[in-house]
Amino acid sequence: MPRNVVVLCLDTVRKDFFDRFAPRLQERADVTFEQCRAASGWSVPSHASMLTGELPSEHGATAFSPRLDALETEDTFVGDLSEHRSLGISTNVYAGSAYGFDAHFDDFLDVTRDRRRPEGLDVAEFIADHDEPGIDRYLDIVRAALDHDKPAASLYNAIALQLDSATRNRLPTPFDDGAKTVRRELRSRLAGRDDPTVAFCNLMEGHEPHRDTLGYDRTIAGTPLGWSTQGLKPWHVVGDVDDETETKLQRYRGLYAASVDYLDQQVAALVDDLLALDRETTVVITADHGENLGTAADGGLLGHVGSLSEGVLHVPLLLVNPPEGYDDVESELVSHLSLRRLIRGLGRDETPDVTTDVAPAELLGLTPGNDPLVDIDSDRFDRSIRCAYREKEKYEWDNNGSVVHYDLVAERPGWQREVESETESEPPTWATDPFDESVSTARERAKAAASDDGPTGSVERRLRDLGYV
Repeated sequence: MPRNVVVLCLDTVRKDFFDRFAPRLQERADVTFEQCRAASGWSVPSHASMLTGELPSEHGATAFSPRLDALETEDTFVGDLSEHRSLGISTNVYAGSAYGFDAHFDDFLDVTRDRRRPEGLDVAEFIADHDEPGIDRYLDIVRAALDHDKPAASLYNAIALQLDSATRNRLPTPFDDGAKTVRRELRSRLAGRDDPTVAFCNLMEGHEPHRDTLGYDRTIAGTPLGWSTQGLKPWHVVGDVDDETETKLQRYRGLYAASVDYLDQQVAALVDDLLALDRETTVVITADHGENLGTAADGGLLGHVGSLSEGVLHVPLLLVNPPEGYDDVESELVSHLSLRRLIRGLGRDETPDVTTDVAPAELLGLTPGNDPLVDIDSDRFDRSIRCAYREKEKYEWDNNGSVVHYDLVAERPGWQREVESETESEPPTWATDPFDESVSTARERAKAAASDDGPTGSVERRLRDLGYV
């Protein structure tokens, strides 16, 4: 009987923090790939690469053209497992129906902070379409909720949105970023199914903005009551950082760590639910990319903008209940470009070799919403970057002609050290071989194919909350 394959993408969770703050998932893992690297540095190109096994310059989903429905479903792991029913649940706007990610699944569900009961009214969308001021707006929302097919869920969404707003910067929010909803919805959609399912779920707790949240371990977070990272942006930490900003950075790291710990709790419980299903189920746990946290190894950067650092690219990859064939710990290099082959094999009860001698990654264009970084240093932030890994070394280069060689240490995830004695004008052939064209050519081709489709209404509001607009 074909097995279910469930991919749980822990958005923005870097490997070193996962190792420190996710012990429950590590205990449940039957296979751990210690040296997995993402194929890009932010949601759109990374998700497209996970689906297709292609680099951004090949699949075309970049900052210039962020639509994911331009991909051909038959060229993804969903298409490879056509005998499986496909299911997507996402808390990430970019990996959601707003950008066409839903086109690749038989059944898809968007989960947002504005719609915690997905079957109910999308309150944010309603607000975007109705600009009545004051009490009239609230009355209209209540009327719309009561008129909805699911009035109870709609009223819950309205109350939750208001409560979330009322507690902001005052008290811990009583709501997570959707992990509990994803658990409930995935469990209900898989229970009692006769057909095998391939599912992809994105969970956004690891993504900024981070807020003091009920359910977070306060001994890990270490932040004042109700504190959030809302006022700390990537451009605030470029260059010299004053004492006040350094304090905010420390709190940011604390809430980030607490979010990983919380994800560990919720996802471990979800894994237990999945293993209790009647149909054999394999769970794949990874992250689309990681996060810079302002450390020296991160180049002093915050977030995942204009960077292919180890904090951004080194991500967890674990398997729970796979077929027999892998060692408990796989220490060879693995790329997200092999994720399609891995998922296809698992769905067919196989254990394909997904290790590689060289792992490439690339970033074409600036992540949206970061124009202040360009104002500070356009050469550094508005560029296209490539890198390649081999054994314990990494080369990184860009369209401006910069080439940097790094040393890596397998036992120190998130860390890299520049080899300062070398001055190279070109990356070595082994590093450039995975790419069909130069980074400058790839950038110009991506710009030429740029789409003007931008976010509007409730989608724009959600992206603004996430720091993208």
